[in-house]
Amino acid sequence: MLTRKSMNASSVAWLLLVISTSSLVRGQFPAVCNTEDSLASKTCCPNNCGAHGDCVDISIEVTQSWNRSNQTSIFNFLKNGPPGYGWPMDVRFQWPLRVFHKVCQCKEGWGGYDCSSRCDFGYMYIEEGEKCVKQSESQLYERKEFSKLSKKEQDEYLDILKEAKNEAEDKMVWAVVTEEPMDTDDKPTFKLQNVSTYDMLVVLHFLSAREKDNEDCKAIFNATTNGSEIDFAHEFSGFITWHRYYLLILESELRRIAAERLGIYNFAIAYWAWDWKPNNEDIFNDGHFGVDPFPGNSTDVTGQLFQNGNWPVVCNEPYIQFGKTGNCTKAREVCNVQKNRAQNIRLKRGFHPKDKEKHPFLPGDTSIQMALAVDDNNEFRKRLEGFVDLCAGNETKCTISNNSAHNNLHNAVHIYIGGHMRVLGPASNDPIFFLHHANIDRILESWFQYNKLNGNLPPFSVNDNSSDAIQHPGYSEDDYLIPMFPLKTNADMYKTADEFGYKYDELPPMPTETYERCSDPTAACCLKDGYSPDGYNPDGYNPDGYNPDGYNPDGYNPDSASALHQMASLPFLLVLAYTAHYVNFL
Repeated sequence: MLTRKSMNASSVAWLLLVISTSSLVRGQFPAVCNTEDSLASKTCCPNNCGAHGDCVDISIEVTQSWNRSNQTSIFNFLKNGPPGYGWPMDVRFQWPLRVFHKVCQCKEGWGGYDCSSRCDFGYMYIEEGEKCVKQSESQLYERKEFSKLSKKEQDEYLDILKEAKNEAEDKMVWAVVTEEPMDTDDKPTFKLQNVSTYDMLVVLHFLSAREKDNEDCKAIFNATTNGSEIDFAHEFSGFITWHRYYLLILESELRRIAAERLGIYNFAIAYWAWDWKPNNEDIFNDGHFGVDPFPGNSTDVTGQLFQNGNWPVVCNEPYIQFGKTGNCTKAREVCNVQKNRAQNIRLKRGFHPKDKEKHPFLPGDTSIQMALAVDDNNEFRKRLEGFVDLCAGNETKCTISNNSAHNNLHNAVHIYIGGHMRVLGPASNDPIFFLHHANIDRILESWFQYNKLNGNLPPFSVNDNSSDAIQHPGYSEDDYLIPMFPLKTNADMYKTADEFGYKYDELPPMPTETYERCSDPTAACCLKDGYSPDGYNPDGYNPDGYNPDGYNPDGYNPDSASALHQMASLPFLLVLAYTAHYVNFL
């Protein structure tokens, strides 16, 4: 819910609540630490951490958390770079020690970069006694499906995004790494650049896995790490914890901007329930998130949000190189946001030629049920992220899992939207990214609620029988999420939503059955449920590609049913199993 209020006494009280629960500032580094003295001393302790924190040296703690992987090729890759390439020092190594050794460590309930009058997620500030206390059920912020917001709330949502994307320099509170030094420099120092809130978020996602989706980088990994790639946010159990923290950063910062600059209080981010097709018209239109959700081949996004240079893409190099042999050294360079914005590159959506063998679709609710129907957190993550084929259209619903990437649930939506959202590094340039991931987080919350046993969640596990999953820095339960600041671990984020001060208006229903592995995992086809865009015909599915009656939950048109549907007598989307070579993604 979003609420505008005039600045009377009650509004001031609301503002105190909003700001105190926003935990200013979270993400990469606060701009107040972008000074010569702070960078030279490697100290980021503004206001000496106030009355509710201490300036502590985290060198030993971080170094010890990395020790379990110090004999691995990934550790050496991050520390020294691949032999012979002359790469600069990687800022992610032993994060954040290459930039700051000393940071604020807040007392329980307090948060933000300086622990001063800012509460941690899930806490609210009480003036009496000057303390942070847990939010009650009635004080939780509620995340709603975007189409369920009123028109006024939808318009305000877009206003807040515009403000976050295009902040004036004197309003910028974030700084990101814009230059990595060579280790041969006399005094290697990382350079920071003040950026807008939204651009900071794009940089975070880019840095989490900047070598992914690049053929040249893949060849380098094959030669130096036995093919194990570096990725701090995807393809392991931390996918759910990393992105939960990412969304909390987004939400707290948009809430701060909404209150301070637009007089909008009680802000919570929205989600896009892509398994519910009719809501698309409330999202994909000129006044909201751009027209045409599936424009075919990649093209510039049009709409009021993106006009007049108001939405320049940053960190674009991985998109340029995607699908080509590429140049890893260039693709992984840290982003110069100011330079990128001056280039005024337009946001793109649409099917990428590299995906010509895939079948773009939006997954249906049965696929969500199949993801929820498992109690192991690593298996759930694989299903949710899209690395298990969920054959929801088969007569006997079943799953197919192997080491290849797949086109389902989370991954499928990225492929469907295409354009920049299809490529890992610059994906969050598209604001649809956050609506999509809020829905992924909503499914996670349903799984948390469904699988709580005596109040406890299933254990956090990264075991998938691969050494990189066990030894990759950032993958352990107690490892820090990289490259986030202030520091939080996977364990910190592996909690139910109410612990962080929010809830969803509704959750996907709990599954009523279990789903086994397909008896023949090499079967010729896997039938999936969901929506296939008009005019697109994947292997004979719905030959007319059009539903004259409007919405049908499975993308099926009963008035022009294909022979394939008539044979099976149930709605599904046919996807051949040989397309299991789907590119690793997001």
